[in-house]
Amino acid sequence: MKKTIFLLILSLFIAVGASAADTWSLIVVYSNDVHGGVDSSKAVFMNPEMPPDLGGGASAAVMIRQMRDYAKRTGKGFLLLDTGDIFQGTLVGTNTRGEAVMRFMNEVGYDAWVIGNHEFDLGRDACEALMKQADFPTLSANIYDSTAAGIEHFAQPYLLKDYGALKIGVVGITTSGTTRAAFEENVRQLYFAPETTTLAAYRDTVRALGADVVIAACHLGLPYDRWEAWDDLEKREQEGWTSDYARNAFELARRVNGIDVLFAGDIHVGYQEPWVDPVTHTPCFQGYGRGTNLLAVEFEFDLATKKLIGWKPFADDGTLITLFTERFPRDRDAAETIDTVVERVEQGFAAKIGEATAPILRSGEGETPLGNLVTDAMRWKLSGDLAMTNKGGIRTDLPAGVLTARDVFNVLPFDNTLGAVSVSGAFFKDLLEEKVAYGGSGLDVSGAVVLVDRSKPLGERIVKLEISGKPYDPEATYRLVTTDYLLEGNSGMEKLAALRSEAAVESGTYMRDAVIEYIQSHSPIEPKLDGRWVVQGQP
Repeated sequence: MKKTIFLLILSLFIAVGASAADTWSLIVVYSNDVHGGVDSSKAVFMNPEMPPDLGGGASAAVMIRQMRDYAKRTGKGFLLLDTGDIFQGTLVGTNTRGEAVMRFMNEVGYDAWVIGNHEFDLGRDACEALMKQADFPTLSANIYDSTAAGIEHFAQPYLLKDYGALKIGVVGITTSGTTRAAFEENVRQLYFAPETTTLAAYRDTVRALGADVVIAACHLGLPYDRWEAWDDLEKREQEGWTSDYARNAFELARRVNGIDVLFAGDIHVGYQEPWVDPVTHTPCFQGYGRGTNLLAVEFEFDLATKKLIGWKPFADDGTLITLFTERFPRDRDAAETIDTVVERVEQGFAAKIGEATAPILRSGEGETPLGNLVTDAMRWKLSGDLAMTNKGGIRTDLPAGVLTARDVFNVLPFDNTLGAVSVSGAFFKDLLEEKVAYGGSGLDVSGAVVLVDRSKPLGERIVKLEISGKPYDPEATYRLVTTDYLLEGNSGMEKLAALRSEAAVESGTYMRDAVIEYIQSHSPIEPKLDGRWVVQGQP
């Protein structure tokens, strides 16, 4: 019922002002969570057996040029944005420290880029270097830098563009969750202010400077399950809402009115149709990640009232346009530039390391075949009783057939190392309880069988825990293999941080190297689900 009402509101909202005579249109093309995906690739997420070709940045260049030419030809405005996480995730992105991605963005003429949390994966110096390389503004209104002179903005808070007919203000927002997602050293001296109060303040700032339209460009995501998230949002409102921080873009759109359009990022799920908040009426857009698509929308404004009266996509099925080479043949100059860098940085990564009998996938709320493979490799490499890693560190699937080091790098692009610590059974169960206490997708584990019942009270949701095939012993000591990222206390693992100094934490072994060696030793690899992590019940 809620969905039907929402779609009715959406259709009415789009139809408002359809007969307005004096209007002006702005065409926005935007990307989010590119994660180094400027190289060509295969759309295995569409068809694992016979994936169509994706052209990456070279196809994006063609589409962007077409859209820009169309806007110029029809007298409409054009705006090209990115909402962050531009480079970490592929060899060409990581091994050039983002330079190859920034070169592409400069060549196609981006108007602005919003800092994402993964921009700090190689340290704040890498982020600052990219900001200097950019021929366009880097935006983030809520990141502040503590310097000898005091507190100052780390990046430009907003962009003002005067199109003549209307002036557009774009406010950049970076998720405050960056402090929990990044290594502490990588965000040293940086403060991430609350998203809601910052956006509200700079909404007023750009309005005072003459902006007729306010766009929020946010590295803060639209949720995977929009209806569950909406129910949760309404529940939080009914219970009282005091925090100035926002967990996702739904909450930001609800709590800050006066925003004409919101472009989101950080969560890699595309919305073919925007989410329109039923209270503030802000339309929220988001695309898929890794450079597989661009979002393109034409927004229409009433010049008399300077209000948004509607929008329309450029594809029959919605706002997202997949960069198939069949539809957008790769631009020759862009392809030559990108392919030359790819060839250089991927030397030694194309050799066969093994085979997979079928695609090994990472999707799923509980255990996944790829999560099982990764954690089994971790436990095998350091001879542990247990192994665990956060699901967010596993970035894509492994294909069927021949596997290469490049495939593993794409799965595990972060330079995480492995470590082993001794933990009691009680300690490990407490870790799991804290991880599942407030939702989320849990952990990938090896050596354990975990049954989670969400209907149970907090602290009692792990209703079954076996280790090495036996019921766990709270007093026993187990060797736990995990990553330096979790051992720093990230991703809800604060209790682990206390153990860093109590054992030989880092082994010097990269997580992905352990997986490569495991594949070499155990090939052919078969996708495996064995019931090691099961979730039941509703909170």
